[in-house]
Amino acid sequence: MSRPLLGYMPNGAPIYAADSHVAIDYVREDFIEAYVRDALTRWGSVEVSKEYDAGPGGYHGATHVPAQLDHPLAGQTFPATQEGE
Repeated sequence: MSRPLLGYMPNGAPIYAADSHVAIDYVREDFIEAYVRDALTRWGSVEVSKEYDAGPGGYHGATHVPAQLDHPLAGQTFPATQEGE
């Protein structure tokens, strides 16, 4: 029995339906390392695209840095900005 194709990872790898959970997070490059270290404490695997993607909010969308990260910006939220700011 084949599994339904759900979509594709940012690196082009297919995502198939399975007895697992797939999540895609868009993370700023200035705290990606801390985010991945934290994610690996809860996930079996974590993939990071070689190309940065701002995600649905674009590069000017609001950003929240999770409080549990080992990073100086942890717990802070940055509001959306206007393009050019």
